[in-house]
Amino acid sequence: METTKTTEKFQSVHKTFSYTPKSALTNQWSSLAFGIGMVIVPLIYPFGLRIRRTVILSPEVLSTILIICGALLLLMTFFSIRKARVLAAQGGTITVDKGRVTYPEVNKNKIEYNSFLISDINYIKDDDEENQFKVSLPDKYIIFEIKYFASQEDFDEFRSLFN
Repeated sequence: METTKTTEKFQSVHKTFSYTPKSALTNQWSSLAFGIGMVIVPLIYPFGLRIRRTVILSPEVLSTILIICGALLLLMTFFSIRKARVLAAQGGTITVDKGRVTYPEVNKNKIEYNSFLISDINYIKDDDEENQFKVSLPDKYIIFEIKYFASQEDFDEFRSLFN
């Protein structure tokens, strides 16, 4: 009796993607302009909200709301620019190897690499409006932004590895 052995080749996917923005201010100009406008305009020319003769929000209240929202927008933009600067300076990369994804996270002006298994993913959401790819894991939520990839083709190739 003759036994034949069949061995299947295990195909290992090993890809590395650059996760470094071209510029720290890429896609940040509009957020900066809106944030500055939401702070400066109510300071120079406070205005309220009213319908006919009924005052809905007084100038003081509406100006306060706009200034707080503008300051929050500027703060979020600052954190986004800081993240882009750190990734550009230290050269962030994403590696996909044998079902494990290693990705950079910026913590206190340093890049720390974390990883997860593709099999641990609960769900994936493509957000074309925000140009983001969101991955939900049992213990955290990770967002990969298209603006940090070298090109749209690199992002599409990275995304296709999760199908």
